[in-house]
Amino acid sequence: MDPIIKTAFAAAQKGQSFAFATIIAATAKGTPRKTGAKMIVLADGTIDGTIGGGRNEKAAIAECRKAIHSGQTATVTYNYFGQEGESVCGGQMKVFIEPFAGLKHLIICGAGHIALPLSFLGKLLNFKVTIIDNRKEFSNTKRFGHVDKVILDDHATALNQQIIDEKTYIVIVTQGNEYDYQCLKTAISKNMAYLGVISSKAKQIKFFHRLKKDNIAEKFFKKVHIPTGLDIGAQTPEEISISIMAEIIKINNKKLLKSAKFQQKH
Repeated sequence: MDPIIKTAFAAAQKGQSFAFATIIAATAKGTPRKTGAKMIVLADGTIDGTIGGGRNEKAAIAECRKAIHSGQTATVTYNYFGQEGESVCGGQMKVFIEPFAGLKHLIICGAGHIALPLSFLGKLLNFKVTIIDNRKEFSNTKRFGHVDKVILDDHATALNQQIIDEKTYIVIVTQGNEYDYQCLKTAISKNMAYLGVISSKAKQIKFFHRLKKDNIAEKFFKKVHIPTGLDIGAQTPEEISISIMAEIIKINNKKLLKSAKFQQKH
């Protein structure tokens, strides 16, 4: 197996993000590598392969890391004409930057009636899914054999032990308000993609008041979706789960909203 493909496969297995930089056009002379040469860049800047080294490869690595963050492809041109900031070999190459996002991670705090259909939807949408609950009759692999990880522990304690980053989606649906609050307090200042709490507006006011008393900065409040989910009139656990995943999908696809097919015709 090509070493670069092997690196990509290993990264994908771990749920890591990465990007390929591939030379898609190059002059016959004056470039160190030719069309088809590629390298892979991991999110931390680690590389495998090369597109020629030097300042242009360094610039391509930076473009790859930018693409990993944005999720957007790009085509960049690098010159070797010897002008300021350029190498002196005398050629030019175009490089296609193609990012690959690692697995999104859905952490569900609670293993009750909503958590079960929500976990199925998470797997259907290709999320890594983790369940956390302190009740062994709920938090077990017999009930959640389809998910990636089941944790039997205090909700907030276990949540605090998870790796939480920009690919992490946290939904808090425990069996009690105090468990909900402790999970919210644990997660709110972390850098996650989504943080939702099953709630009413009255509960939102109460929780935010408590967070202020616990010296949590108000700047973090705006990241909380409370109540979690889109308002679709959901009543059953299954419908509520759909509303939650619909909100997550909407956030993930925010750049694709208001497409022409959904515009009202007059």
